[in-house]
Amino acid sequence: MKFKDRQYVEGTEPAVYIGHRVYRDSTGIEKTSGPWYAEYCVDSKQRFEALGTPNKTVAIRKAHEICARIRSGQVEQPRQRTTIKEVVDGYMELLRSQGRAPTTLTKYDLVSRNLLAWCGDDGRRRVSSLTEADFWSLRKHLMEEVKVCEKTAYDRLVVVKQMLKYAVKMKLNGINPFSGIAISKPDSAQQPCFTPEQVTSLLEHADAKFKPFIAMLAYAGLRFGEARELLWSDLKMDTSGPGFIVVRRGGSSGKTKSKRLRRLPVHPELRKILDGMPRDFDRVFTSRPSGKFPNGGAPVNERRALFTLKGLCKRCNFANPKQYKLHSLRHTFASMCARKNISYKYALEWMGHRSSDILDLYYSMFDADAHQAMQTLVYPPQKVNTSN
Repeated sequence: MKFKDRQYVEGTEPAVYIGHRVYRDSTGIEKTSGPWYAEYCVDSKQRFEALGTPNKTVAIRKAHEICARIRSGQVEQPRQRTTIKEVVDGYMELLRSQGRAPTTLTKYDLVSRNLLAWCGDDGRRRVSSLTEADFWSLRKHLMEEVKVCEKTAYDRLVVVKQMLKYAVKMKLNGINPFSGIAISKPDSAQQPCFTPEQVTSLLEHADAKFKPFIAMLAYAGLRFGEARELLWSDLKMDTSGPGFIVVRRGGSSGKTKSKRLRRLPVHPELRKILDGMPRDFDRVFTSRPSGKFPNGGAPVNERRALFTLKGLCKRCNFANPKQYKLHSLRHTFASMCARKNISYKYALEWMGHRSSDILDLYYSMFDADAHQAMQTLVYPPQKVNTSN
């Protein structure tokens, strides 16, 4: 192997050298790798090892790790002939054996197909041949060919890094060729959020069937699945107070998304609406009667509910009514918590999150509140200059 910038790593015995690999691309042009490589001898045989990082400090640290490995007698490296397809298949099988949620498996399967499509050779390329240039090539493929946004491309590249990390852990490859590559996490796009006045308008224009469902999403901040799976037995509404909502289900495997039960108080306005609802079925919310369910009772259909919401937004004369989602009502709930200075402890518990970062993502500043807050900033009055 031809090396460039070859240099001895101080303190290594046996000696380990680091440098950049010189190679020729598919057009025959000579190029130099970005990541560092290590060179050393064991049993009079010269060996080379990819370090998987363009950072010299990290490369030196890994060179010392190689030296320590040789001294301990662990000369053999993980095999370097593993293909990308083998890593992808092994990683997906691991996720399935761990009992990951179907939605998680679907997401990771999509990333796998993106990666294999980028390879263009059914994944027969060896993992050990990947370089930093390939990382940026994959990112370009995701954004220009798959046509995903910058945030989605970032998320999928993180998954690819996880796959390559798995390959190292299982000794399918010596290093993670993408481990030393830093990429900034893009800001999340601003999501549509109903104002309090818009929520009131939605409730005024909704029919008797859809109004309670909107109220639950807006006044309790539940996810669609959590509201759909809500049973009357989950509502603890005694006569001494508004009562509590116990959220038990709505995510994968019959649990919530966070995999834990939570309780939140019933908003007084929501309580009035719930008290006026019939209790014909175990579920609080059901679909309208249909040919298959002439008496009703079927779970609420998310696609149909979204269609109904968008139509309702149009009837309310909202600007760009198609932008709104069922999840927009959850954003509104988070924003209302911030508007009323609800403590993070309560807001996190009510919404079923552990990190306050998600509340910052959901929070939207209502224009009227922003203007009112600005009026509270009072500066000392200016002195009048009477001189000419």
